[in-house]
Amino acid sequence: MKKLFAFVAAAFISVAMFASREVVPSDDNLKDYATGTYTMCIYNDGACNGIVLNGTYAGWPNDADHAKLLDFQAVEGFEGWYVVSWNDTTGAETKDGGVQAKPIQLDGSGLFNWDYQLGGDAELIRGTELEGKPVMNPNGSEVDIKNLQPGIYVIDVKSWKNNPCTATYHVYNITLVSPDCNDEDFIVPAISGGFNGWAQQAMTLNELKTAERQNDSLPGGVFEISVKAAEGSEFKFRSSEEWGKDWNNELKEHDEEEDGWKGFSGAGVVEQAENGNLLLGEETDLVFDLGDPEKYSWTNCEKPAEEKEFDYDITVTNAPVCGEAVLAIVGGFEACNWTVADAVEVVAGKATLHAKNSDQFKFLDKSVGNWDNEVQGFDQTTFNAADIADGEEDGKIAIDLDGTYFAACAPEEAIENVVLTEKAQKVVVDGVLYIVRDNKMYNAQGTQVR
Repeated sequence: MKKLFAFVAAAFISVAMFASREVVPSDDNLKDYATGTYTMCIYNDGACNGIVLNGTYAGWPNDADHAKLLDFQAVEGFEGWYVVSWNDTTGAETKDGGVQAKPIQLDGSGLFNWDYQLGGDAELIRGTELEGKPVMNPNGSEVDIKNLQPGIYVIDVKSWKNNPCTATYHVYNITLVSPDCNDEDFIVPAISGGFNGWAQQAMTLNELKTAERQNDSLPGGVFEISVKAAEGSEFKFRSSEEWGKDWNNELKEHDEEEDGWKGFSGAGVVEQAENGNLLLGEETDLVFDLGDPEKYSWTNCEKPAEEKEFDYDITVTNAPVCGEAVLAIVGGFEACNWTVADAVEVVAGKATLHAKNSDQFKFLDKSVGNWDNEVQGFDQTTFNAADIADGEEDGKIAIDLDGTYFAACAPEEAIENVVLTEKAQKVVVDGVLYIVRDNKMYNAQGTQVR
């Protein structure tokens, strides 16, 4: 009898644990937690360091403004379910209306870290959608939660971009021999990554080692720092004095085959992620010896000695067409600073803007109010390297967009890497074309997004 009881008890526990994802709290179960105009309830199996909410209600703060992050709390009687409630009084609505918010796990030190945001595998179980616009956005490697209207939202979170509960943490001792812009000036580098919320963190100058290098006529200054981070964390080196102005002053390395400069790949010390960021691995003592100016440089050191500014008259031909899309130029020039809302519209193939001859730009659809509908096939370009018409002054640029297209109107050949089967379907979500096959979603370039 005892054995039977034990078996039944074990079976009951097993079913209860399995059923925790299936037994979803009702709005009535959540009413005592719904103290604000917005309430989000998520299922997460095995949170270990706490979960916080980030969003438009506080202007998307990083860990420096940790107090603005809201803590999820466990829902009593529903294992694995967590809830948070808030008021969004900022009025920061998306173009489609509503607000945005994301759950994010804290790291092993209890700090906010963008690396641990909601992953691509999540499902909206219950919640109001705005005029057919999805609350869960399948774009990219993580899922945006947008268009939230006042009410209760229940979401099954099945994965995170990275999971801090399975991460291995180290203290990384990092030494950087930074290339100089010239014989007198040092660049003051900073390191930034998921471990510090992608905020500025300048490195410490080692004056002794720097003096020794100068005495031996060796280029570069020596900088050091120690950071606690998880294996797999992404990071970049940037110039700290440029941080408040732009993100353009980054480390570069010379490509001998192309005889040009490209983004720093790690120089055999660490690996490079697909997005160009560097990755922390098992090795904790990292030395980047990049003092040789023939091999390494900073973006701003490549600028002409004389910085010039122009009122650029830009002529665009063969512009792509995509429904009601509004072609616009977005970039690092002062009036825009990579802000979609300030992108300069191309009207009747013409646009005029003021920029320096080192600013960069690209094209997108301004009507959507975000980066979802960029022009594909046109790389980010520097103004002085643009296609300047023969015989014209530097301030006049002719750009041919033949062969390019908006992401939402990808041509058939753009999805040739996706092998279609009888079960494959083409779907359009929020104006973007996807392929769904075998319960997996691919973008127009054939990359799995969900």
